[in-house]
Formats: sequence, C-alpha cells, structure tokens
Amino acid sequence: MGDYSAYKEIKLGDKMLSDRVEKTLEQLSTNPSASISAACKNRHQSKAVYRLAANKKFTADAVIKVSRQETIKRISESGSHVVLIPQDTTSLNYSGLKNTGGLGDINDNQNNSGIMLHSAIAVSEKGQPFGLLAEKAWVRPKDELGKRRLRNHLPIEEKESYKWLETLDSANIANELEGVHFIHLCDREGDVYELFAKADIEGATYICRRMRNRTVINENEETLSIGIYLNTLPVAGELLIDVPRDSHTGRKARTARLEIRFGRTLIKKPSMLKKHENLPDTLEVNLVSVQEIDFSAGAEPISWQLITNDKVETFEDAVTCVRRYTQRWKIETFHFVLKSGCAIEKLQISTSEKLVKLIALYSVIALQIMILTFLARTNPDMSCEIAFDEDEWKILFKVARKTKTAPNKPPTIYEAVIMIAELGGFLARKSDGFPGVSVIWRGLNSFYSILEASKFLT
Repeated sequence: MGDYSAYKEIKLGDKMLSDRVEKTLEQLSTNPSASISAACKNRHQSKAVYRLAANKKFTADAVIKVSRQETIKRISESGSHVVLIPQDTTSLNYSGLKNTGGLGDINDNQNNSGIMLHSAIAVSEKGQPFGLLAEKAWVRPKDELGKRRLRNHLPIEEKESYKWLETLDSANIANELEGVHFIHLCDREGDVYELFAKADIEGATYICRRMRNRTVINENEETLSIGIYLNTLPVAGELLIDVPRDSHTGRKARTARLEIRFGRTLIKKPSMLKKHENLPDTLEVNLVSVQEIDFSAGAEPISWQLITNDKVETFEDAVTCVRRYTQRWKIETFHFVLKSGCAIEKLQISTSEKLVKLIALYSVIALQIMILTFLARTNPDMSCEIAFDEDEWKILFKVARKTKTAPNKPPTIYEAVIMIAELGGFLARKSDGFPGVSVIWRGLNSFYSILEASKFLT
C-alpha cells in the first residue's frame, strides 16, 4: 500500500541497496502487523530484510531524510499556509527479547527493557497528515535508573529533555517552504524553558501545554505563580470541540464545552538555571487556559494551560490556538498505529541498532496508513487508484461484495476504505460513523492475505 518509489533515491552509496529499501517498504506494508517472514512471503526475501538491517551503509537517519523531503513535497502541493508539527515521546517495550543486545531502561522499571522514541510529524490545521519530519531513537543506560534528581542540574545538552530542542532543529523546514507558518506542538513534557528561549531566538513558533508551576511577572510587576495568575484572568468566552474516540485509552468520543481565558505575561528563568547566562532572565509569552465544563460523569475533563509565543490578542486568537493544539492528538495516533497497526514491539532481531532501522521503515508505513484514512474521510470521491492498482481494487470489490464480477470504473477511496474496514470487522451501520485506524489496518492485513492467495488461483 502506498508509493515508496522515492526511497529508491535514498543516499546509501549503493544502488542495489537503495532498491532493496524500496522493495522492503513495499513488502512490509502489505501486511504491517505480521512478522517479517510472513510479510515477505518467503525465506529468501525475509533474509534480504535482515541483511538490510545489518548493513552499516543503511541507517535510520537516511530513511528519515527521504521521509522529510516527501513530507515537504506534500506540504507544498497542499498549498497550506499553516502547518502544525506535533512531537512526542513513546517507549517501545522489548522486554521479551532476552538475547537482543543494546536495550535499555524504559518507564523507570528495571525489569523492562526497550528503546525510547521521539517523533515529529507534520499535519494541516484540519488534521491532514503530511508525513514524518524527524525521529530519534535512543537507549537509556540501565545504570542511570533512579538518578533523575541528580540530572536536574546538568546542562540541557546532557539531559534527555534536550530531544525537544534537537527536534525543533531537525523538524524545522521553514527555510525550505516560504510563506508557510510552522507551529511546534508539545505536551507537558515539552515545558522546557531552554526550548522556549531557543524558539524565540530562532524565530520558531510553539504551543506547549504547561506542566511546571513557573513564576510570572504580571502587568503590575508583581511576582506570582503561573497557576494563580491564570485564575486572575477573566473568562473570555466558551468553545465547543469534538474529542475523538481513543480505543487505546478507552476514551469515548464526545463534544466538550470549554471555558477560555487568555493573557500575556513574562515568565522568569528558573532558579536552577541562574548560572546559565546565555539564557534570558525572562521570556514574554501568551497563556491560554482551557477548562472543560458540564462534562459527564466518568469522563476525564479537559484542563489545559497552554504557553505559546504565537499571537493571542483576541478571543478568536485564543480559540485558534486551542484548535491548533487539539491536533497534537495526531502524534499519539501515529505512535498507536506504529505499535498496534505495525506491531513494532513484536519485532525480533539481534541488536537495538538493527531494531532502530526497522522502526524507521515501519514509521514511514504508519504514516501511509494515516494518510489513506484521512483521504477517505475528507476526499471521499477521489478514485481508489491513488492507493490500489487495478488488480487490487477489483479483487477487493469481489471479496467484499461477494461477487464474481468487478465494475469497469474503480470505486472511490471512501468506498474502498469501507470495504477494507469491513474485512477488519467493521459493520458499516449508520450509527458506526467512519472506521478508525485500528479496524482499517486489521482489514488491510486480511485483504493482503487474500491478495497473496489469489495469485495461486489465476
């Protein structure tokens, strides 16, 4: 599924190796949650994938570089003037791989081993996925477990939180696309003073959910905590937003009614950073407080306090800021598809270095699944031939509709995705709405198994 021809141009200094990258993406994408041997169909092809992972010329960075260029191309073709860059960290659990070398601590649990992954993707204001811009995988040394307090006074470059600053650079494409406003979206973990300072210096824009109870200086030059300051701001208005269903956390879809407050202030440099003279003593920021009201019993109410250096001068600006931040959920969806749709935590290989290379390949595939889902939802009348060739969609139609005859005209992308979802267990009742990514990748797995079997029946 998807066009991976751009990966023929991956810079590895070996044309045959570059061709193998494209071939591997095509093979793994036909059944992303299957094992490598099952996706590749035969022993020779699966061995070729493992040889690729072991080749020192092939790197995860080379894969991400091509993905970045493809993402820039999609953004340019879309004509978008505002592009959001949500970034976040997830842990990949490989505790079952007892013989895999180079794994580290995850989740502060010495009994768990794995890899940490920080990703940044690009999406439109309406949630259209453009692609993967940056990704960094690393291993936490086991002997560092429990030493977090000791790391607090280290320079930012020696802390794990430096990933936010690194990604600000590696995901920055403002110089390559003129006239596009890029906004980095960060969850609470991204509430890092050095990140805000770096963004101001480099002219980057961010929206970050507050975690730390920072000290601010209000308009009366009074010093107080950021939490108290936000409570002094008047309610500017209310906003309704759609909260998507999240099968991973059990969250049900709902419409949330939000109370909005906003204001401009100075945040002070934390006392632990006073020795860092390269950092300004204060930063001017806008704050937006979002509190859900009238929520139903059992629902976890939305309570966001956002810090941004973007313009927030009116209630409409505050609403725009909130709506943009809601697209941060897309990075969680990406990591969910990567883990569940592509089953990367079930990979089995001898070293963490090889795992990281495979994770990069599956990251590209996960984005293709998200792009397909979005197109079917928002451009339902497009031909399904943007994702499936003629033989594929005809077999899909015959199987899904239980007929021996396929139409001459290809179905729309919406119709094709619904048929795929039905193969994954989707009932397609009026009350079911549009299928989610989980049922779509289950359907894709079933479809490609059927497609492979059909080769022996013709």
